[in-house]
Amino acid sequence: MNEVKRMKYLSVDLEACNMFVKGSVFSVGMVLADENFNIIFKRNYWINPLCRFAMKFRKPIDFKVKKGDLDDKPTFAEIRDELASYLEDKDTIVMAHSANNDMFMFNEACKRAHVKPFEFRFICTQMIYSAVYDVENGIGLDKVSVQLGRTTEFQHHQADDDSEMALYLLKHCLEKTGLTYKEMIKRYGITPGRMLNGSFTPMRCAELGKLRQRRKQQAFALQRKWQKEVKVDGVVTMHLDPRFFDLIKARSKTVELRLSDAKRDAVKVGDAIYFIKNSHTPQLLKAKVTSIERFDSFESAYDSLDHASIGFRDVGIMEYMEKMFELYPEEKEQGREVVAFHLDVCEE
Repeated sequence: MNEVKRMKYLSVDLEACNMFVKGSVFSVGMVLADENFNIIFKRNYWINPLCRFAMKFRKPIDFKVKKGDLDDKPTFAEIRDELASYLEDKDTIVMAHSANNDMFMFNEACKRAHVKPFEFRFICTQMIYSAVYDVENGIGLDKVSVQLGRTTEFQHHQADDDSEMALYLLKHCLEKTGLTYKEMIKRYGITPGRMLNGSFTPMRCAELGKLRQRRKQQAFALQRKWQKEVKVDGVVTMHLDPRFFDLIKARSKTVELRLSDAKRDAVKVGDAIYFIKNSHTPQLLKAKVTSIERFDSFESAYDSLDHASIGFRDVGIMEYMEKMFELYPEEKEQGREVVAFHLDVCEE
């Protein structure tokens, strides 16, 4: 009598160590679970990347490992077949968070190691989250750990932990919708991505496509509405560099610093400020002032405020001051207060 094969879930995550060497994978995390999300194994394949570590991030990533720790580990070519035995199992659903990045790295690692590329289908938990929660920009695994209440046992950028968190996220999305995996695939119009012949086709999600189209239409209507509002006398407008505009739009930057003048001194808590993006395609953004602080200099504002809230996460005082004096020549700061407008982005 033939044994009935049951579906399994395999969550994967890759970490690379050299931004100049494609396919410099040094860690592959894998978590295999049964159809009920009971974990069968959780492991991290440490790999000798055969190159140095060279990563330049504004915010350094602590991988908990150094190049010397990997010298006696197998190469990617040596573990390729073992990885394939799990990835290419026909009864296994492969997933990754922001899957396109991992699939790209898998292919580049195979090319670099001169081994046969993998062939399997996969889903992206970030796209599934976006569709289920009706949000456009997805969510990072560090925030997933907070949302799911799993921060104590989670270390971001540890490949096995990232894999496990992506698995939990899929489980959470199924529980939130009350659907089985097959029902969710049908309900959200999901077509799994595919790895084939050294390239890949990304996962598609019809429901997410509809969401993005709705958001485009809403954003266009909102722009037209705000364009009419800014023509009214007395409306406060401020021009912004594209980077700072995008940070406010994403709600990462919640404080705007300006030198005081008659117009800015007249702004009160509860008033609206219309920000204009300095670009070839100007955009408008409306924000409400929730509170106002005053400082005697840009330096004292930097010392007192959260650096991320003013748009300078992980930036030192020198770089911050250079940018401020690029916007406002140093002589203009003399004898004038720095006004910090705390903001809440409007959605209508």
